[in-house]
Amino acid sequence: MEESNFNNQYEVKGDDGNIYGPQSDATIRRWYFEKRLNAQSLIRRVGETDWRPVSTYEEFKIPASETNITVRPHVKPPRVIFWYRIYCSFTGVFWGLLVFLFLFLRSLSDLEQNMSSSDFTEFQITSVIMIFVGIPFALLYFCCAFMTHRGWHWILGFVSIGLGMSGCCLPVCIPLLIFWIKPETKSWLNRNE
Repeated sequence: MEESNFNNQYEVKGDDGNIYGPQSDATIRRWYFEKRLNAQSLIRRVGETDWRPVSTYEEFKIPASETNITVRPHVKPPRVIFWYRIYCSFTGVFWGLLVFLFLFLRSLSDLEQNMSSSDFTEFQITSVIMIFVGIPFALLYFCCAFMTHRGWHWILGFVSIGLGMSGCCLPVCIPLLIFWIKPETKSWLNRNE
């Protein structure tokens, strides 16, 4: 009885070099159908020392020719994702407050009386630009804060970090960008090279 349980347990070598498991054969099948493993993903039975591709195990019935799926047995996001979400949340709040500030200032009735006509015209133009730029930026950053592990989210994150580098967020964006281009972040976001 104990021998059969031992034969149905596998360890998985992730593309990040870590070993995951032991996992049951049902979990290995589920990971394959969830596209977290491919035919060339390395696994071994518990107790064995040699790593072999999943396709070499007859019990899984996986064709060996399939190689276009990424290997992602790990589900814990890299630490940079946490900091990226904080960055996006604060940046989204900043743009949102900026929009509300200009909307509030535009609603003040006595503002025109306290300014010269050229200053008031300049304020009107500036406030319209900030409102029309601020609303999409606030929405972009709030959406980025709730990203999941999809390939196009890596590009979206790259863009949102790049936009932040053009302003006062440069000291925060440089370390984010450094960790954003690391292989473990690309792997978690399912971004194949």
